[in-house]
Amino acid sequence: MERFAIVGFGCAGCHALKAIRGAGCAAAVDVYSDTGLPPYNPMLTTYYVKGTLPYEGMFPFGTMETLLGELDFTWYDQCAVSQIDAAARTVRLSDGRERAYDKILLSSGARAFVPPVGDLPQSRIFAMRNVEDAVRLKEALASGGIRRMLVVGASMVGIKLVELLLAQGVEVVFSDLAEHIFPTAAFEETSRRIEGRLRERGVELRFGVKTTHAAQRDGRAEVCFSDGAAVTVDAVAMCIGTRAAVGYVSPEEILIDRGIVVDEHMRTSAVGIFAAGDCCQGRDLSTGGTRIIGLWASAVLQGETAGKNMAGLDASYPGNILHNITHFMGMDFVSFGDKSLPGERRVFQDRDGRYIEATVADGRVNCVNLLDLYKNSGAVKDHMLRGLYPHDAPPDPQERAVLLKSGLPRELIDLLGGRGQ
Repeated sequence: MERFAIVGFGCAGCHALKAIRGAGCAAAVDVYSDTGLPPYNPMLTTYYVKGTLPYEGMFPFGTMETLLGELDFTWYDQCAVSQIDAAARTVRLSDGRERAYDKILLSSGARAFVPPVGDLPQSRIFAMRNVEDAVRLKEALASGGIRRMLVVGASMVGIKLVELLLAQGVEVVFSDLAEHIFPTAAFEETSRRIEGRLRERGVELRFGVKTTHAAQRDGRAEVCFSDGAAVTVDAVAMCIGTRAAVGYVSPEEILIDRGIVVDEHMRTSAVGIFAAGDCCQGRDLSTGGTRIIGLWASAVLQGETAGKNMAGLDASYPGNILHNITHFMGMDFVSFGDKSLPGERRVFQDRDGRYIEATVADGRVNCVNLLDLYKNSGAVKDHMLRGLYPHDAPPDPQERAVLLKSGLPRELIDLLGGRGQ
């Protein structure tokens, strides 16, 4: 009987295992996880802290007992994976044990990047990536000891944290080294509009400055910035991004860039070893290269593709584009595509608080921002993907009709579908 290993059991790992079993594959599967928890959705952690989601709601696949009964695997959660030998296809554990496999899936995800914050103790520094982070912050807020908080990182996670803090009556200072909010996704004018609304809600913004020093002062935290200003807060939250959790993989054995590089079948450069989810770098349809696109939907499809191929089927995942869809404080921000790609910047709509701006080049959209136009955003993305990958999924006339009915300009719809002039 074949034996498979899955290293990391989040969204991608769970969907891979479901695909393996769904393909009728009876291989023995060992699952390695260092959390001791069933798979969870990191994006739901802020909803739990805010109180709009129960603890169990962070685990969309159910309990580990349920999964063990449904998917028939062996779970190892007490010993972390320390090394993969790609040539021998072995998994070495931190206690020295080693096991050989026919096929291995690397789906270890990503970890929050939390550098030291001056001289502040860890008790005053928070992150928001995993269940443990969420539980710790929720308990700290419940204690009443946080009245004012500095959130560093003008990211999608950062803004959701700002939202939940405001909802609990906590004053917020929001900072980033970048000049504007959502620096990798939003055009400058889009950012300015969002920032204006945040100021109206009482959020103190400190963008374009770096935190240079932090220390405890009279039981609170004093944080200094590169422009000479300083703020006094009770705690600091770091939301400045994640790093692929691939420390157990040797770049001399498996090709690694920012993440583990994979092809359309989720195969790595090593025979019999696959990767999926936030630890891997798949195809970016906007550029034709590879990139980490850390999205739940990508992890689902990458995991399913890897699982099917491990089971002996022939499955492929053509890739994705960068995209962000987030709702916060009564606002909707949507971005599809790569903001850094060249092109002519054009405004397609600006009325009643709704705003559409895009970068256009060679008759297609390279990146589009939608502010307060969440409705039909899925159709916008699908139309853009069909334009980028027409030989697999040509533009859908019904989809086009939906977009026209929603009020999107005809010219923009043509450009999204790759049919502009």
